[in-house]
Amino acid sequence: MTVASHRARYRHIAPVTTREELIYLLSRASELEHGLACVYLFAGYSLKSDVAEGGMTPEQAETVLAWKRKIARVAIEEMLHLAQVSNLLTAIGGAPHFKRANFPLPSTAFPFGIELTLDPISLPLLERLVCYEMPEAGILGAERQPEYDAMRERVGSAPHIADRKAARGTTEPFEIDFRTVGEFYHKIETGFRSIPEGQLFIGPPDAQARPRYLDLDGELVPVIDRASACAAIEMIVEQGEAPTTEHPDAHFYVFDSIRREYVALTEEARKTGVAFDPVRPVLSNPMTRFYDDTTGGAVISDPLAHEVADLFNTAYDTMLLMLLRFFAHENENEDELRLLARGTLRLMASVLRPLGEALAKLPAGPEFPGKTAGPGFGYNRDVHMLPHKESAWIFFIERLWELVSRTSALAASGQLPVELSEAAAALQSIVDHLVPLLPKRYADARPALPRVARGSAPSIACEPNGPYLVSNLTILTNSKAETLGTRPALALCRCGGSSLKPYCDGTHARNGFNSAKQPDRTPDRLDTYTGKGFTVFDNRGTCCHSGNCTDHLPGAFRAGQEPFVDPNGASKTEIISIVRACPSGALGYSDGDGIPYAGEAREPSLYVSQDGPYHVTGGVSLQDGERNAGASLEHYALCRCGHSKNKPFCDGSHWYAKFHDEDN
Repeated sequence: MTVASHRARYRHIAPVTTREELIYLLSRASELEHGLACVYLFAGYSLKSDVAEGGMTPEQAETVLAWKRKIARVAIEEMLHLAQVSNLLTAIGGAPHFKRANFPLPSTAFPFGIELTLDPISLPLLERLVCYEMPEAGILGAERQPEYDAMRERVGSAPHIADRKAARGTTEPFEIDFRTVGEFYHKIETGFRSIPEGQLFIGPPDAQARPRYLDLDGELVPVIDRASACAAIEMIVEQGEAPTTEHPDAHFYVFDSIRREYVALTEEARKTGVAFDPVRPVLSNPMTRFYDDTTGGAVISDPLAHEVADLFNTAYDTMLLMLLRFFAHENENEDELRLLARGTLRLMASVLRPLGEALAKLPAGPEFPGKTAGPGFGYNRDVHMLPHKESAWIFFIERLWELVSRTSALAASGQLPVELSEAAAALQSIVDHLVPLLPKRYADARPALPRVARGSAPSIACEPNGPYLVSNLTILTNSKAETLGTRPALALCRCGGSSLKPYCDGTHARNGFNSAKQPDRTPDRLDTYTGKGFTVFDNRGTCCHSGNCTDHLPGAFRAGQEPFVDPNGASKTEIISIVRACPSGALGYSDGDGIPYAGEAREPSLYVSQDGPYHVTGGVSLQDGERNAGASLEHYALCRCGHSKNKPFCDGSHWYAKFHDEDN
């Protein structure tokens, strides 16, 4: 869009002509994007994750899980917008701005006249989410606009600031002549178009966040001139307020489509009598304490939920401190910037998310019967720039170590949802990667990482729709003969989408991973084949189809033939050797005494196979994994591509899914 055409389209908006006003508006944009991200995340946490939570059919649960995934993606894009605004601020000599007021925020907090509160999903909330992302006047068209005008009235917002008489006064120091978020950004764009380019861009380009470190779908734009600044603003507006089906990922369309589906499913449930209750009974605006900048909210009183909520706020505050350091870095080298960005993103995806999900399941307290707590995104501490590199990094590690200790202790108690163990594993990983960058005198003083599971024996828990939570394992290797890093707590990817394979990075929450067994899986049936002096057992429903038996002893294990096993097709010694080497544990035998072979005495270990499953040996205890008849307890194969129909066990689907992991 040319300067002339931009002025013509937005002639009702007075151009920004000073750096001061532009920095102020960008700072307010940061507060808005930050607040919206929290509102959207809370709404997503309020949705149930699985049919096991009740109130939904399997088909309804699949739809609701898709809603969670879409809302999570929108929230991440709001963080992208926050990052992009930070780059715009840095480019013109401002500073990244991550401070915002605590929730709830009244409708007068922003010029658009819509309150920002933390509420569970409902039709009124969905309408409010749609109104947050409402396109500019004239874009929806004359036929559609009345529906959304009526919706805007139902949201019950305060009068628009632009409609108030100046005599009444506002908290805004500059003229307000915009009505939507899109117009707000186009107001900002006038500054980049009006102020002389040679005078405006005074910030050091190297101080901006770089896309190669902060991976937000690769869309973060470095701002170096007028053209890149305008491109960055158009990206934000396009992702948020684009109104048509040609932009199915735009925030307005995402929320509007969820709203329509919610209404349709609710009406269908009313007509058919089939329950549709997809929302957890989460408390609105939960808090751990009253803040001096809030006018409402409810304090969580249940002791365990309060402790987890305070952990969430501390982790959230730590993430913001690290993010602020990343955006306003000084003297950090390439490795430090990469690890700072990665640690920040992992806090967001693998610590805050599981803690938020856990809080949405925990009771809020006796004052709120039937209500669950939910995360409050509260500022328990001030968010400020830590200016000195060494002291900043030491502070981060001290804060993270506090979080590791507290979260690990809660996870080990066994009293809280399994998501606490996922968060503890992620925190241990973040600390483990950052500690080597500390000065040696501080790094050497760190105590050993704490256990997150009771007892010392290695074990694996399968988080529903989440990662494998591995405790106390010391041997982890891969197909490249590499020994991989272990900690008392590990979260291993099983959705196939992590960028840190074999470790989980939280992708399962965005790619729709479903950990349930599929009804069309190979049936659980134990077959028995009797030979001379021994018996072979086989369960095709357990097989991971590695081909070890059919490739190496085809006379006894006959691919595509019935019966599959011919116990007389090879020598007893050869057959038993193959059975013992079966990686899935589908094959077994008894040596004439009727007692099944229990497995070898091996040290507990986990092997990451090439483009295939995890091979577990040594009797590692597997929790929450319903085994088929005859399956070995000593060794088994766990799916890591996300496509098995017999989860958590591998069924060979990685071959058909063309699963590939070049790092392992």
